[in-house]
Amino acid sequence: MSDDDVPVSALLGAAYEAVVHGQGLAAREAVELVKDLGFERNGTAKPFRFAYQHTEATEDGPQVRTVHATVPLLSLINPPSISIDSAKISMSLHLISQDIETEPTDAPTSSGETPAAAKMPKLKGRIVHQSDKNAVMTIESTLKQRDLLASSRLSQLLDAAVSDRDSVWYLVLERAEPFRAAATALIDTVAQDGSKGKSVGVREWLQQLWELKEAVTDAVSAFRDGLPEKIPPLHQSWNTQCQKLTWIDRHTEPEEMAALRRAFIAAASNVWHALLPGAPVASFGPPTVEQLRLRFEAAVSALAAAATGMEGLPEQLRYLEAAVAQGCIAHQYKQPEAVKATLQRYNKTAATIREMWKPIAQSRESRAKQDKLAAAATTVWDALAREVPGDFRTESRMSAEEIKELLDKCDRLLNELGEQKKKFTKSGRDSPSHPLRIAYELAEQLRSYHKADWDARKWNPDENAKEIASRFDKFNLQIQAVNRKFPTPGSFTWLTPETWNAAAPAWNEKARQFWGHLLDIRHHPVTDVADMKPNP
Repeated sequence: MSDDDVPVSALLGAAYEAVVHGQGLAAREAVELVKDLGFERNGTAKPFRFAYQHTEATEDGPQVRTVHATVPLLSLINPPSISIDSAKISMSLHLISQDIETEPTDAPTSSGETPAAAKMPKLKGRIVHQSDKNAVMTIESTLKQRDLLASSRLSQLLDAAVSDRDSVWYLVLERAEPFRAAATALIDTVAQDGSKGKSVGVREWLQQLWELKEAVTDAVSAFRDGLPEKIPPLHQSWNTQCQKLTWIDRHTEPEEMAALRRAFIAAASNVWHALLPGAPVASFGPPTVEQLRLRFEAAVSALAAAATGMEGLPEQLRYLEAAVAQGCIAHQYKQPEAVKATLQRYNKTAATIREMWKPIAQSRESRAKQDKLAAAATTVWDALAREVPGDFRTESRMSAEEIKELLDKCDRLLNELGEQKKKFTKSGRDSPSHPLRIAYELAEQLRSYHKADWDARKWNPDENAKEIASRFDKFNLQIQAVNRKFPTPGSFTWLTPETWNAAAPAWNEKARQFWGHLLDIRHHPVTDVADMKPNP
């Protein structure tokens, strides 16, 4: 048999395989086109930016506006997806042999017997040659463009994205124009106003307001140009700048300026909420009376939860809250006399609470909540009546644990101070170091006169503030006497600049630490022992 003799099944299979392989090549080409043309390397869709003219009807007649748009490039094209709808293969074969071959099978029958061998016809043929030229084979096929399911779904998603972006863009445009008008009005008014606020002048205000305006404007431009990654940093810049901006306080800000400021912030918030839905937008300027009232109520709730075990305190705190609420209502209706009356009721309740606190029954958390409520009360009554409310906090600001810790430190420092005293005291009553010894005894008397309470760690420096201040003043007077009575070197052989000046710094440091635990030495400075001057 010649080499040209090939089974007929192989000849037909090769023709059909070529058709299927051709369709596969077309599918792979479609996938590569989508990947290369439609997406960046990081997986984001490649943008297609363009601008077009849009005519709008206005009160002044038709107005032409240039609209900038950015759409995914893949949404504008139709990826090729070719399938073979039908194929007709025609070839001329010369049948050269036929045979029936037997192929055994190993599968047993239900009765356990091996079946007879299968008989399959085998045909061998040869493609007819015409004058020793190429074989004759004719293939007729019909190609048809098909829409892939995945490509169709992708187009739907991209079209939806384009539609959503357009709706957001028109919303941003709708809110951007009121913001521009509000920003212009506020900046122009500030530029014309010669008043100055707390530590910030008009020039600084203008610079800061301009930066706020530019943050919003640049964010709108970034959205228009299809650069959404630039919007969050600009939003953060707005919030940071608002926190830094020191504005006029509520008592000196003109009402016209306050209205323009509120309009500016509201318009900017509308734009940010369109660009970044749900993102917090900071503001500047004094809080409203309503905001102060809500802040006060939150502080009342926090203190009531922290100061547990104080019978009657929650009820008294509610009285404070009611007085503030009534004061806000009276302020809203411009009734200053009613505001003063509610402040008097507030102060009376505050005095009642002040007497309720037990000296060492407070925790650090309770005192922190007291301070927060006191700060909220100060701001709200300043807004309502420009007065400082009565303080409801206790004079004693230390817990039992803090008192014990403080007295342990004072014991240690007092002992160290006594050791430093010995370096000076080497003579009698007329010695220049005698006042220094008295100064030490004044400090030590705080412990000896209150020994029982001190040892039991119940002695509270807050409750003994007057006694501490009195002994502190006498302490400083004795140190001043020491500094006035420095002898001439040589009159006392044991008093030399070398020994005296070496001991003075350690004494001064221990004295400052000791008194620094009992009172505020920033406002009550400790007098230092001065250096001895050598012979001229």
